Amino acid sequence: MAIFEATAQVFSNQKFDFLILGGGTAGLTVAARLSEDPNIMVGVINAGQYRPGDPVIEVPQSSAAPTNPNGIALLGNPTYDWGFVSTPQPGLNGASLGKVVGGSSAINFIIWQRAAREEYDLWSTVFGNGARWSFSSLLPYFKKAETWSAPPASPAVLPVNSSSGLQQAHGNNGPIAISYNNFLTSVDQPAVQAGLQLGLQENFNPDLGDPTGLASITRNVHPTKGIRMYAGNSYYEPNAQRKNLVLLTEAQVTKLVFDTKGKQITATGVEYIANNKTYIAKATKEFIVSSGAYKTPQILELSGVGNKTILQQLGIPVVLDLPGVGENLQDHPFAGSDFKLKQGATSLDNLRFNSTFRLQQQQLYNSSHQGILTYTPGVVAPVTLQSLIGNNQTNELIQSLTHSLDNIHQTPLQKVQYQAQLNLLKSGRVPFLNMVVFPTGGFASTPEANTSYVTIAMVEVHPFSRGSVHISSSQPLAAPTINPHYFEIPFDAEILVKATQFAERWMLSDALDGVVQSLNTPSVIAGGQDNSAAETCGRQSTNHPIGTTAMAPLSMGGVVDPQLRVYGLQNVRVVDAGIFPLHIGTPPQQTVYAVAEQVRPSAGSKQSGCLNRDRPPI
Repeated sequence: MAIFEATAQVFSNQKFDFLILGGGTAGLTVAARLSEDPNIMVGVINAGQYRPGDPVIEVPQSSAAPTNPNGIALLGNPTYDWGFVSTPQPGLNGASLGKVVGGSSAINFIIWQRAAREEYDLWSTVFGNGARWSFSSLLPYFKKAETWSAPPASPAVLPVNSSSGLQQAHGNNGPIAISYNNFLTSVDQPAVQAGLQLGLQENFNPDLGDPTGLASITRNVHPTKGIRMYAGNSYYEPNAQRKNLVLLTEAQVTKLVFDTKGKQITATGVEYIANNKTYIAKATKEFIVSSGAYKTPQILELSGVGNKTILQQLGIPVVLDLPGVGENLQDHPFAGSDFKLKQGATSLDNLRFNSTFRLQQQQLYNSSHQGILTYTPGVVAPVTLQSLIGNNQTNELIQSLTHSLDNIHQTPLQKVQYQAQLNLLKSGRVPFLNMVVFPTGGFASTPEANTSYVTIAMVEVHPFSRGSVHISSSQPLAAPTINPHYFEIPFDAEILVKATQFAERWMLSDALDGVVQSLNTPSVIAGGQDNSAAETCGRQSTNHPIGTTAMAPLSMGGVVDPQLRVYGLQNVRVVDAGIFPLHIGTPPQQTVYAVAEQVRPSAGSKQSGCLNRDRPPI
C-alpha cells in the first residue's frame, strides 16, 4: 500500500498482524523483514514526516552545501529531531532522537562501527541472554544489513592492506551500502601519523571483534551515489509499494491498549493522535515498540506498564508493575578540544567561509557524487585506558573507582554491570574511549570567520554513571523527563580529562606541525589534574542513549527477555537500543540494525515467533 493511502482513518480500519510503533532504524528494519512474507500484514506508525530524497538528510555534509543555502540543521530541527531537553546537566546540551522516518539513522554522524567481541559476549553470558547474543551469533546479522565496497587505494587514511580480511568481515547483499571516504582533509593522514608516533596501533580490520587502534572506518554512504544510506531509503523505500506494508506518518503513539481480563495481559490495540484526533489501530499477533531509548519507556508508562509508584502518582492505572522501565539509561558523553589550523589547510570549515571552494565541491558532487560533500569522520581511534595513560595510572584510577562504587547503592543490575565493566577495564583489551577526529570547529568553541579547525572528540564509551527517563505527566504529548546523571561517578570525568590531555599532545605533535597552528580551547594539561578541567572541554552528549528497557533477567531489573518480549505481557516486544543491557564501545547504529535483523516470523506465515534461528542468513 503506497504511503499516500495511509491516512489516519484508513490505518485505523486496517487489519494488521503486526504493528510497529516507531519508523526509525529498528522499526523500519523489522517492518521490511516481516513484510517479506506477503501473507503478513505489517503497519508502522511514525511521529515524523516521510522525506524521500531530502538532501538535508542524504547529502553527508548537507548543512554546508550550496543546495542548502539556509544551512538547515538536522539536530534540534523539529522536522527531523525530537529535540528533547534533559534535566539540567552541567555543560551539556539537549538530547537528540530522530523523529523523521528513518529515525536516528537519518540524523546521526554516519559512522558505521562494531564494538568488541567481549562486549557482545557479555550480553550473552553475564546478562543471561544465551548464545544467540554472542558476537559470533550476531555477526551474520551485521553482515545481512550491509553491502560493503572495498576501500580506495587513494586517498586512504591507512594503506590498503589486502590481507586484512575485510571482505570476510562484511556483507555483500544487504540494504545498507557502506564505503570509505573518497576525500581527505589536510588533517586526516597527518593525524594518523601523529597517533602512531604516540604509540597508538594501526587496525586494518576493526569489525571482526577487535576495534582497538587507529582505523579507517566504514560509513553508511553509497559508494557511487554519495548519499547517506539510512533506514528510510534502504529498508522502507525499496519496499514501499508492498501491499502488506503500511506506513502512517505524522501520528504520535500515545499508549497501548490491553485486555487484562484473562490469565495473561494481552495488547489489543495502539492509541495514536493524528491531526488532533485520537484513533486506535489493532493487530492480531504482536505489537513491536521501536521508538528508541527515550520514547519507548514513555509509551510503556503511559500504557500503565512501569514502576507502579510513578504511575500511581500520575493517576495512570497500573496494568503491570515493571520497575525496570525507564531505568538504566546510559549514554556516551564526550569532551571536545578545538585546534586552529594554519592558513591554507583544508577542513570542513572551508565550506563555511570559502564560497568558491563550496561551489567547486557542489559541482564535483553533482557530476560524480564525490568530494568533501560526501565526507564523514574518517580517523577514529578506540583505545584502552592503559594504552593512553599506562598501567600505573590506570590502576590508580581503578582503585579510586572501586572505592566510589563501594560507597553507592547498587541495584542488582548495576552490581552485575559494574563487575563486568571493571573486568573489561582491567583486561586492557576493550576500548573505554573512542577518539574521533572531526576536521571542523564549533563543537567546543564558536568558530571565527575565515578560519579552519580540527576538533578531537574524546568519547567515553563505558561510563559508570546511570540515568533514567520517565514520564512526569499523564498528558500523552508531553515530553519525557530525561535525567542522564552524567559524571555522578567521578571516574567518568577523570578519564575524559586524561583523554583530553592526550588529545592536546596528539594534535600539537611534530607530525601535525605543518597543519595545526594552536589549541583553541583552554589547555587541560596546563589546567592540571582537577576534574573541573573537564568543564573546559565542552562536555557534550553524543546522543547514544541505550538501556532503558534492558534485556536482562527480571530478577536483575530487566524489562525484556532474550526474545525481546516484555516480561508479563503476552504479545509486546521492544526492538531498539533500549534493550542493550550495557553500552558498547562504538556508536550503536550498526548494532541496532543487527538486533532488528533478527526479528522475523518463524517458518510458516501468520506465526508470531521472532528471533528465528532456523535459517540464519549467509
